Amino acid sequence: MGCNDTLKLIYRRSDQLEHMQHVIWEESPQILVLNKGSHPVNDDIYESGWKHTISTLEEYERNHTGKFGMPIKVFFRTTVPGHPQCEKYSAPVNNKTHMEAIIANKSSYQANMLKYRWWQFKAQNDIMEHLLGASSLQNYHIIDAYDINIRRPDHHRPPDCLHNCFPSKTEVYNQLMLHFLKASS
Repeated sequence: MGCNDTLKLIYRRSDQLEHMQHVIWEESPQILVLNKGSHPVNDDIYESGWKHTISTLEEYERNHTGKFGMPIKVFFRTTVPGHPQCEKYSAPVNNKTHMEAIIANKSSYQANMLKYRWWQFKAQNDIMEHLLGASSLQNYHIIDAYDINIRRPDHHRPPDCLHNCFPSKTEVYNQLMLHFLKASS
């Protein structure tokens, strides 16, 4: 709680979007940040999780104005892949197409990294964005972490080519969220 008990911001880690219905209806947040995280699943499971969550949010938005009459603000953060061979980079790469080609090329991965299936994340982000565009949700923003992150193969902690050293590009995601909050207030 913040702002004299007038605002509730909830963050829940939910790798496959489990229990979102409970969080939305029972916690009644004014601000909700959603991201599945870099946890690989097939497209059917991915789409099913988002459909269920978006359907719950549509119903909530139709039937609940939120505490103090404020509608819920929902932020969907796109999922970011790691960067195969991240140890080779010491600076940003401004060629998005090039970086996507490296991530899509399974031969650029060390054997122990194939299980993460980072090459799926672009298409799965597209699924989420398509479902949002087809929904009746009125009050949401997409924080495009994918587009920010894809050009930054540097700043990882090899051999972990997913997580970042601090300070890092992840701070930009918070700046974007604050921008959207300020612009919509």
